Amino acid sequence: MSKKRKVSFQNLLKRFPVIDLPVTLGENTEREFYTRHEPLPEALIDAFLPVFFPIELRDEFMEFVPCFKLKDTTGFHALVLWVAGLTVRSYFLVTLNDKGEELQCRAIGGMSFDEESISRTITRIEEDWMIYTVTSVSEDETDLEARSETISEKIELLPDGSIRDVD
Repeated sequence: MSKKRKVSFQNLLKRFPVIDLPVTLGENTEREFYTRHEPLPEALIDAFLPVFFPIELRDEFMEFVPCFKLKDTTGFHALVLWVAGLTVRSYFLVTLNDKGEELQCRAIGGMSFDEESISRTITRIEEDWMIYTVTSVSEDETDLEARSETISEKIELLPDGSIRDVD
């Protein structure tokens, strides 16, 4: 008989190990998280992340894999999770206040695709909470090395838990 875990904010936080920065999230790092961490139960998503990941936008195959928690946050928690489903394969940075209420959510890496192109984003999170992303877009799905465009972004996690683009 499996042991049923309590749906609590502390239970959610315990699933995200605290790590030292800097860290790089690339094309194959999600495999490491899959082998180390079990996907989050739907009850935890429903209880603490319903605004960011509403049930009507989830598909039957979607999984939420905890990756890590940023340390030294005061008054909020910054969590990185891997979300994979039929239409999404991305890392998300989610911030929650100390009560478990949602503050902000931002896709910071991963892969997306449509009928015309495939986009892959590599992400580096620095010790000062600056997040650097590089996205390569390929229009030829048979030749993923044929990059047609590269886009760089700078994102900042602020001391209040908000996430903003940096010019």
